[in-house]
Formats: sequence, C-alpha cells, structure tokens
Amino acid sequence: MSKLEEISGAYRKANITKNSYKNTDQYTAGHKNALSDGDELGKGENADSIGGATDIKCRESLITKNKFNKNKEYNDATA
Repeated sequence: MSKLEEISGAYRKANITKNSYKNTDQYTAGHKNALSDGDELGKGENADSIGGATDIKCRESLITKNKFNKNKEYNDATA
C-alpha cells in the first residue's frame, strides 16, 4: 500500500461529512443536480436538453452560424 493510500482514508472521511450527497441523497444519474433542467448544475441529458443554462445558450447562438443542423447532419457523406 502506498503512502497516498494510507492517508487518503482519513481525508475522505473528513470531506464526506461536508458532502451534500450523503447516503440518504446519493448523487446518481437521476439526481436533480445531474440532469439538464435549465439551471447551471445539471449537465446530463433531460428531455433532449444537454448541459447547463450557459452551455445551452452558447450552443443555441453558435448553431445559427453552423451549416449543419437536424435536417443536414454532419456525417461521413457531408464531411
């Protein structure tokens, strides 16, 4: 066992007490802060939306400049 492995348990135990996702509220793919629901926290796909609020806003502004979209996808034929 390395020195890091020896001391990491104590640090983990000290930090887990500060964690808002304790055993009663585990952070999983279905957690409200994991899903993209219009706030800055969620990044996972939710109802065809991916990313936080800023991610979505930037993507929407960039897609207007992009020649590829849902009707003209970027793939092997169009690359």
